[in-house]
Amino acid sequence: MTAEATAFPSLLRFLWMFLMQPVSLHRRLASLGVDPESRPWKLWRSPSRFDRLYLRRSSVTLFVIMPLATAIVAGGLALFGVQVSWGRGAVGVALGVAGGVALGVVSLVFGVAVGMAFAMGFAVTFGARAGWGGLALGAAFGAIMNLPSGVAFGAVRNLARDLARALLLGMIAGMGYAVVFVLHGEVAGAVVRGLTVGVVLLAASLRLPIFCLEVLAQTAFYLSNGLRLGGTLRFSPVLYDELSYFPLPFLARHIEAAAPQDPELARRVLEACAIAPGQRRTGRLALARLQAREMEALARSRRFAAVAELQGFWLPGVAGADPLLLSFREAARYLAAALGASVPYHRIEHLKRAEDSLKATRNQLIAGRSHLARALGSSVAAWGEILAGIRQEAEAAAAHVLPNPFRAGEPLTPEQGREVFRGRERFITQIEALLADPHHSASLVLLGPRRCGKTSLLKMLPALLPDAQCVFFDLQDNPAGSPAAFFQALARRAQEQTQRDRRLTIPPLPPKPPLEAAGEWLEQLEALPGEHRILIAIDEFERLEELFPGDRRELLQLMGLFRATIQHRRRVRLLVSGAAPFDELDRMWDDHFINTRELRLTNLDEPTAVGLLTRPIPDFPPEAIPAEVAGAIYVRAGGQPYLLQLYGSLLVTRLNGRERRESTPEDIPVVEGEVLTQAAAYFRNTWGDAPQEARLALRALADGETPNLAPRVRRWLERRCLLTPEGGLEIPALGRWIREEAAE
Repeated sequence: MTAEATAFPSLLRFLWMFLMQPVSLHRRLASLGVDPESRPWKLWRSPSRFDRLYLRRSSVTLFVIMPLATAIVAGGLALFGVQVSWGRGAVGVALGVAGGVALGVVSLVFGVAVGMAFAMGFAVTFGARAGWGGLALGAAFGAIMNLPSGVAFGAVRNLARDLARALLLGMIAGMGYAVVFVLHGEVAGAVVRGLTVGVVLLAASLRLPIFCLEVLAQTAFYLSNGLRLGGTLRFSPVLYDELSYFPLPFLARHIEAAAPQDPELARRVLEACAIAPGQRRTGRLALARLQAREMEALARSRRFAAVAELQGFWLPGVAGADPLLLSFREAARYLAAALGASVPYHRIEHLKRAEDSLKATRNQLIAGRSHLARALGSSVAAWGEILAGIRQEAEAAAAHVLPNPFRAGEPLTPEQGREVFRGRERFITQIEALLADPHHSASLVLLGPRRCGKTSLLKMLPALLPDAQCVFFDLQDNPAGSPAAFFQALARRAQEQTQRDRRLTIPPLPPKPPLEAAGEWLEQLEALPGEHRILIAIDEFERLEELFPGDRRELLQLMGLFRATIQHRRRVRLLVSGAAPFDELDRMWDDHFINTRELRLTNLDEPTAVGLLTRPIPDFPPEAIPAEVAGAIYVRAGGQPYLLQLYGSLLVTRLNGRERRESTPEDIPVVEGEVLTQAAAYFRNTWGDAPQEARLALRALADGETPNLAPRVRRWLERRCLLTPEGGLEIPALGRWIREEAAE
């Protein structure tokens, strides 16, 4: 907080803020630990010097400055020929002060201030016994002085409430004045005078005299800004008056015009608009236009990643953003992915999805009635033009090349790669059957060697199981150094994915010790209203042991929590995925995951692999990868999903580079050389994870030998899809890598 914000205001500054900026005064006092509603004696006894300063400033303002102002106004009336009864004015002030002090026992502001404000209005009005001008001026003065002290000392103000309060104040004052004039024997004109006082008091309570001056000032400053006479927004009345009840003309346009040159000033004015009741709508309108303008500017400069995160001077960020702003994020993500794609086919696929998302956003904006909907609706056409331009560039680049839909090295998702997700239909059916049975509580263990498509299968589940909410949590992508961090990350990812995929709001993790909080959170998920089924999929489950180094007590408690979820929960199911079977790990895994259904992923069979390579998408030319070439690739890759995708991608890249439309068996050895380079990490990982006996066996198999395998070595190789039923090496490309690259 700045020094200016923490300094206690001087007497003149206090008086100005009291009359014109009571909300800022309230916030300033709160930042200093002062409660304006405290009783006077508490403020006097308080050890805080700011409390005592506030008491002194308030006393001087209410008991010295305001009575002096009353006397000055009355003297001014007298100079202009208005007959003033100073005795009655003194009695009025005394009565007002006495009443204010009495009320001040309850609250300093709503006692002394309200009483003094009414006292001034009473003194001036009834002291001026002659002339309609004195009557009207006295009523206006009392109302204007009363408003900030009586109703504006809150951090948040309500326009409807204050209008009703002003109307009631005008009615009561008008009737009271009429009665008083009748009691003084001045029956003639009592009703008219009372009505006059009521109307004037209402107008003054709404600060219409001040507003008229502000209208002139705001109009002049806006026109001056249009004539390029310098930045005049800094003189806008909204920065100095927090009590305006009616919108100032041209203010929204003034903010928009000044924002490019001085955005910080424009932001200050928007913050001031959020305080003044009459300018809130104007502020929302200006901010909406600025946000729409900034998003369009980011799109034109192709900074779609910033739009996806709603990062900008006027954009608020993702957390808590308006749903209309969030609706642009999906289109922006696809556009960013399109610009980053090196393969023309992938770029066009991203752009198609961006176009669909933008259409959905346009429909959402048409149905909206807010300022933001109208502002974004006027700029969505520009987004369409930008997207069309990028797509035209992509189609021109892709016109003379083969489409390359193969994806190697990254998990397939419903948005990216669904068309080449093949051969896992029976696993989806088994998972769906398990979730659909409300009387069966078993959970799943998905096992398979690395790069066999486990993560792709898990990421496809939300699209393939529309009746279930799938929460995907990868321990490799969400490293956690403690149980608390693990559960916090899991709950956070679950909230994000359920809101994104199913518009389902789930509770956050309770603020308790980690395991206790996790148990309660799972109970809350189980008790969610509706028919939701939730599948929590934890990938790379073997890494859980890294969260509990040394002391295994917490790890065993976590396993107990998982076991309780597996055995007793019906709507919340657990799926753990990894490479190592439980019998190759610590015995506790078998003990706690005893009631699970085990699914083992294997390599793709030959018909599936050949179909993937020859027809990955409907418009893929059949001559590009003939069945003969696809069959040869299947043999070299052994049906391993990652290698199949890599062979296919590199083969299409080779054809495009040589402007060819058809591959031949002679291309395979050349492509395989690239495969050995790009898949080196996979080969090293497979070789490095193998026990010593398995390495010796793999070396012998790579050399074309038929080793005599011990049962446990054979079982280890078969589980990793490295051994054929006949006892040969399943992936000949791996054998070539072992011969050429693997260290002894």
